[in-house]
Amino acid sequence: MIDRLQPSESGYADQAEELKAKALEYAMTAQTRFAEGREFLKTYVNKEPVRALGIALGLGVVVGWLIKRR
Repeated sequence: MIDRLQPSESGYADQAEELKAKALEYAMTAQTRFAEGREFLKTYVNKEPVRALGIALGLGVVVGWLIKRR
């Protein structure tokens, strides 16, 4: 019974390596997507500054209203 409770090092090590590789892959994908989003946002704010300011103001009002309700 105790043998079943002892982790086999090779099985967990392989799973850990797979999980680590997947996590690194997801982190690289997220980093790329955030960089693309940041560039899109910069371009949008430069092209439409008044609209971007209005959106920011509207979001601030909504968030403030939600916080106030708590």
